[in-house]
Amino acid sequence: MKLSLAEGLYLIALDDEEGRLLAAAEGTIDHGLVAAGILELVVTGRLELMGAIVNVKNTAGTGNKLLDSILALVGEGGEIDGLVRRVVKELPEIQNDATQLLITRGIIRKESTKLLWIPVSERMGNANYAFEQEIRDSLHKIVLKGAKPTPSWVVLMSLIQYNNLLSEVFKKKDDLIDAVKVAKDIANNSVDENLSKALHKLSDHFSSL
Repeated sequence: MKLSLAEGLYLIALDDEEGRLLAAAEGTIDHGLVAAGILELVVTGRLELMGAIVNVKNTAGTGNKLLDSILALVGEGGEIDGLVRRVVKELPEIQNDATQLLITRGIIRKESTKLLWIPVSERMGNANYAFEQEIRDSLHKIVLKGAKPTPSWVVLMSLIQYNNLLSEVFKKKDDLIDAVKVAKDIANNSVDENLSKALHKLSDHFSSL
């Protein structure tokens, strides 16, 4: 996937027709973006997991503004759920940051609704659907064709589930049933023990929001 996990999650969370965040994710998306950032930093070696405890390995920047902001706030680390809560408080504009990254990449664009030439509302239009289509196609291959997921895809699918967005990716009822089953098992079967523990910890965290 050419996007960071946080960008990919946010792209799925945006309603393509309405151009705004899907209602299902409104209460969780900030936590989802932070969790995605932390776990991507784990997968890429900047952070490490010991069980569900996050530790810093390498503070070198990634070149991604959102990931670097999260990395700078990890500090001494800690239990992943508590760390997510703390970083969310420190990044109140994280949705705007994700939006700006996607605009800069030419993936979405801001569109204003006007009344008598006066802007009255703003929506996000999908300027390049190929990125979102790649995410959807890859997740469908994992669920419907049994493709083996990488740790990054396990993280993304898990966070899509935790943010109540599986039905956005799997529109058909039978496909959604299969997706729910796969999402429940994927953290147990496709990643190492530490990442599995962290994902289960996050599952409890999102259930509490």
